[in-house]
Amino acid sequence: MTITAMRKNSLQTSGWSWLKALTSPRTGAVILCVVLLVEYAILPLVLSVFMHEADSTFVTLAALAIFSIIAIAMGSTFPFIDPWFDGRRTRLVISLRTLNLFLWSFFVLFVFVAWFTAPQIPLVAALTGADPATIAMLRELFLKAREGWQGSFVYVNAILTGALIPYSLALMFLHGMRGRWIALGFFLVYSLSFVEKAFFLKAMLPLLVLVAQGRVSTRLSPQKLLLIIVGLLFFITFVSGSGSYEDITGASFFSVRFVPQGVAQHIVWRLVAIPLLTAIDTIRVFYEQFDAQPFFGATSSFLSRVFSMERIELERLVFAAQWGQNITGTGSSNSVYITEAFVNFGWLGVFVFSFVTGLLMRLFAVSRDDAFRAQWPLFALGLYSAGLIGLLLSNGFALLLGIALFIRIRVGVSDSR
Repeated sequence: MTITAMRKNSLQTSGWSWLKALTSPRTGAVILCVVLLVEYAILPLVLSVFMHEADSTFVTLAALAIFSIIAIAMGSTFPFIDPWFDGRRTRLVISLRTLNLFLWSFFVLFVFVAWFTAPQIPLVAALTGADPATIAMLRELFLKAREGWQGSFVYVNAILTGALIPYSLALMFLHGMRGRWIALGFFLVYSLSFVEKAFFLKAMLPLLVLVAQGRVSTRLSPQKLLLIIVGLLFFITFVSGSGSYEDITGASFFSVRFVPQGVAQHIVWRLVAIPLLTAIDTIRVFYEQFDAQPFFGATSSFLSRVFSMERIELERLVFAAQWGQNITGTGSSNSVYITEAFVNFGWLGVFVFSFVTGLLMRLFAVSRDDAFRAQWPLFALGLYSAGLIGLLLSNGFALLLGIALFIRIRVGVSDSR
């Protein structure tokens, strides 16, 4: 190898070595803790000092976040789950072809039914000049506002696309299966079709992990994949009309009344300000409308049915408090898992949920299944802006964990290219 080639190779390696470290399942728990610390502890404490609208809920959220980080750290260092991956336990064997045939047959059928029964495809409406309000309404009507038998669409979509289809895609790329790019393309077309800004990440983040960790070799380098992800995020934000309003409010960046100017500012606002404000408003609604009386699981549709409790749709109450409810009545403001634990089970709930989170992050780190390990960013991202109960039960992660613990995927010679 020439000196020039060696330097070029060294530059390429150093150029994305940070991405390899950032996407490693072994650093997942640390990254999650750092993000929670910055977003939900340091930032609210700073705002409580400098922001006039800040109140005691900012300090409460910061305390909850710090407490949760301690519990995550404890759970992530607890080794009781490690023996499951020593290779000596008997597991149910399922062929990769059978798993993919089952999942993709069901998924493709669901997608076409969802497309053909929708009043209008949101992306098509956006590209033909629909205004942002119309696009937002069509996005709600596409899944969440369905009625009758179609009311199940939102649950079917969550279970399939939350973890199972991303896991299947990761397996396909990991083993070089024929049709993997077609499958990825189909998923991306579906995810973009209803203009859900970050939905495509469910496919792209696991692929980024596999490529950055050197488990999958493609013509797309980690840098190129990262650029594609950013490009898709800008595209879907732009076509949805976000950031196109004129700012007449003069509101602070950390306010739901703030009007972002341009796509980039809108993305930053949605990533930084809105998750924090929604966590604050969730605690505020809990205090003001429910006198801080624990819900004991009533915010979960599953637990409320199992224990015959009246369902408390806290996410919709928070949305209404922030923006006013939308025309379909389905607007929801999902908050970091910490608030779900707190409003349902208090400080003890925060500790238990966080300790379990740490255990699960360790499971991603010690598993021998690279396709499963690649799902850790989806799990962490879900915790950043949603509850743990729904993430496990409604988003398919409980099923994925079952696969990781009790099933071995058999790869045949004909499965690979």
